[in-house]
Amino acid sequence: MVNNVNAQDWLDRKYPENGTCQRDGDSENKGKKREEITHLDIRKGKVGWYLNEKNLAGSLKLEGFTNLRKLIVSSHQLIELDVSECKNLIELDCRSNELNNLNANGCSNLKKIDCSNNNLNELDLNICPKLEEVNINNCSELTPEAIKSDLYYNKEKGKLVKDDSKIKSGPQIIKAKESDIRNILVIGITGNGKSALANVLTDTGQFTESASSTSVTKNFQRSNIFEWQGKKYRIIDNIGFGDTDNISEKDILFEIGKGIRSAKEGVNQVLFVFKDRFSPEHIIAFNMFKGFIDETGITKFTTLARTNFVNFRKWERCQEDKNKLFNEGNKELNSIISSCNGVIYVDNPAIPNDERKKRVNIKKREDSRKIVLDYLAENCQEIYKLKAWDSVYDQVSRCVEQITQKEQELAKADGGLEKSRLQSEIEKEKGKIADEVNATLTAEIGPIPKLTAQIELKNIHLSQFLSFGKK
Repeated sequence: MVNNVNAQDWLDRKYPENGTCQRDGDSENKGKKREEITHLDIRKGKVGWYLNEKNLAGSLKLEGFTNLRKLIVSSHQLIELDVSECKNLIELDCRSNELNNLNANGCSNLKKIDCSNNNLNELDLNICPKLEEVNINNCSELTPEAIKSDLYYNKEKGKLVKDDSKIKSGPQIIKAKESDIRNILVIGITGNGKSALANVLTDTGQFTESASSTSVTKNFQRSNIFEWQGKKYRIIDNIGFGDTDNISEKDILFEIGKGIRSAKEGVNQVLFVFKDRFSPEHIIAFNMFKGFIDETGITKFTTLARTNFVNFRKWERCQEDKNKLFNEGNKELNSIISSCNGVIYVDNPAIPNDERKKRVNIKKREDSRKIVLDYLAENCQEIYKLKAWDSVYDQVSRCVEQITQKEQELAKADGGLEKSRLQSEIEKEKGKIADEVNATLTAEIGPIPKLTAQIELKNIHLSQFLSFGKK
């Protein structure tokens, strides 16, 4: 359930001008005065909790946050936002509101603004000399003539940029329509419950579950389309980090292409699954994921999903665990949590033969399903696609049918020479796709890290992560 609340009243109550932060959901700033806060994240999904979320509506002015460096206040229903007194603000994310007025005058340290998906009809940024990039995608009322700024307007990217020659092509981020299929990508370390979560969300048993440290499925899987609260969803299960098979660079690039082809519409949310504590292995795996396409802002579309949490139904216990994660003193972990869209908790135990335990575990999986799908219903309002997405889709589609046909012929072939010929043709087609995918993605996000280079940590391979096409 989502409730609309007056944005200014909420801020003044949770962050009183003459007191300290009273917000239980902000462990990083709890007990701090406004002038002591450097990072403020009040995006939708972090205001309230997943069964009682709030929309901040109306006007919002931040006063007294004199040392604030980064502000995230996205996906609400704000019509006015005033950050003019935040003199040390460096980054502002106010995308996906209903803003018709944004006041950032006097923010002399501001470098980056994302005000995409708003109703702005004018924008005055003349007194922000350090600005490097302003995302104004899908601000349909805003014309170049109504923008006061020294930045260059790149129509193709939908951004104001300082030096267009140095800015890589950004992703396409558009609002999802009611009729759109919402693609959910599930990633994580093998044995942490990825496939179990995929089965729970789809209410099927089509994904092979395993508690071991070896991935049991060697090719990516995607679910059939299913509905929840009138919206259509598709789950895409990736190969787990830690699979010890050797995977060639060509096969990885081929699978990246197949993965993009499986989600033509783009991705609405990434679920990064972890079990028990967020270990150093999880941190490395997440940073590999983030590092691959860091500049494209994928973490804004990523939610951490903790599995095997027995108290997942109790909000207080979930909040305690989240606070514990923040209070571990690991700056890298805190940065990961802050960069993501949120943390959700589930328990998806295996279904035993014992009838009593079977009923209990089925109920846990049903409740987990509702929690995650209700969360996704509120947090899949946008579609994320790399600019090259459609191009890769077209490239792969031209060849996949031919490869599938040859693989069918290979399965039926009797003679060794015939099998050798067909296998050679299949590898040639895969190589062709790999070269095209590599060239297309490199043009957008820069050189792809050497795919065959391995990072040794419990057999985690960078190449294994990069594949959208592996589970």
